[in-house]
Amino acid sequence: MDFPRVVIVGRPNVGKSSILNWLAGRRVSVVDALAGVTRDRVSERITVGDRHVELVDTGGIGIVDEGDLARHVERQIAVAMASADVILFVTDTRAGITPLDEEVARRLRSAPCPVLCVANKTDAPSWDAAAAEFTRFGRPVIAVSAEQRRGREDLLEALGALLPPSAAETPEPEVMKLAIVGRRNVGKSTFINTLAREERMIVSEIPGTTRDSVDVRFEIDGRTFIAIDTPGVMRRKSVRENVEFYGLVRVRESIRRADVVLLFFDAAGDIARV
Repeated sequence: MDFPRVVIVGRPNVGKSSILNWLAGRRVSVVDALAGVTRDRVSERITVGDRHVELVDTGGIGIVDEGDLARHVERQIAVAMASADVILFVTDTRAGITPLDEEVARRLRSAPCPVLCVANKTDAPSWDAAAAEFTRFGRPVIAVSAEQRRGREDLLEALGALLPPSAAETPEPEVMKLAIVGRRNVGKSTFINTLAREERMIVSEIPGTTRDSVDVRFEIDGRTFIAIDTPGVMRRKSVRENVEFYGLVRVRESIRRADVVLLFFDAAGDIARV
């Protein structure tokens, strides 16, 4: 069944992925100082009080993507926002209000659902006054720090109050998980999109487009499955960036939690040593 969807948005490097991981209680999204790490929609089911919700991480609004994928990232953000029941607008207390924050706030004026401003990086009570500056956007503000684990209960309480009226929510039974694994550019994300019957993952000829392991739910003959899209596998000696290393870690984690692993090859290419 569909649970209320809570979408996390904000400019790059305000800690959106850290918020998701913190609330989920595990490393779901890749976190790195490099701006624009998150490209696809990354989701996780969490519990808010006695409610089950789907929490969705998105790429940074206004990012200049190194792979020239900004247009695709923006489309993923727009799709997520259009499907949201609640939006968490994440800001950076230490940096204060920036022009890009103001642009995000402008976009959210027409949001058809409640918006809660989450002032992240409010590491200590001495920063609370700075966090309060974000009230100028006309949204309720909750001061938190994902890094210092501060304000989690306040955030969950405020979020729970904004959720739509409860229907008869019952957790889904365990579903089969399929990990889609292979080297770069063998068509893993294209296969995921075919299963989901939507543009769920960004597809590009640029190697390394997918950086996170992303769970995508789909149905066949009335049965629900989870397909796990994974970053392209590389030879260890070819790993040059933290994001690539984290990607390999995510691939191994996805294989461990999968019931079935589908190993993809490019039939038109030679067998690689990866």
